[in-house]
Amino acid sequence: MADISKAQYCYNCAGVLLHPGEEASGTRTARVEELLLHNHPPLDEELPAFRKIAEGTRTTLDDLDTKIFQAQQLLENLLSARQRAESRLEDTKFLLHPMRSIPNELLTEIFHHCIPKTYDIRELDALNPQGAPWLLTRVCHRWRDIAINSPQLWTYLLLDFAKHAGSI
Repeated sequence: MADISKAQYCYNCAGVLLHPGEEASGTRTARVEELLLHNHPPLDEELPAFRKIAEGTRTTLDDLDTKIFQAQQLLENLLSARQRAESRLEDTKFLLHPMRSIPNELLTEIFHHCIPKTYDIRELDALNPQGAPWLLTRVCHRWRDIAINSPQLWTYLLLDFAKHAGSI
């Protein structure tokens, strides 16, 4: 019969590696298997060791529950810190985007090239909110300010009220 009164402990963390009644592979000893297979009671000399195992296992479970709770708290803290870092990175990428450094004068020139240069009256529709210059005013506050304050974008407007009679 195996000595079931001694547990093996980890040298690093002092955690229990093997409880009495366990083989090195983590499985039950032949004696424990035998007792569980048949409904025979343990021998009187085995009872104190099994009681000690039960008591130690309860303590081990409590310790493991505490460590699991701490690990979950740590994981939650790490996930939260990661989320904050991702947010900071996105903010920084947004702030450093090259589009933000284009001078207003250059944007005005780009906007000017968005206006149709054709004299085909069917393509020029100043009431169309999906076309320039109106569309340029809906991108962001900066673009709105630039577009509204750029007179060359508004010098030629065709107002075809008949075409938009139902929406006016």
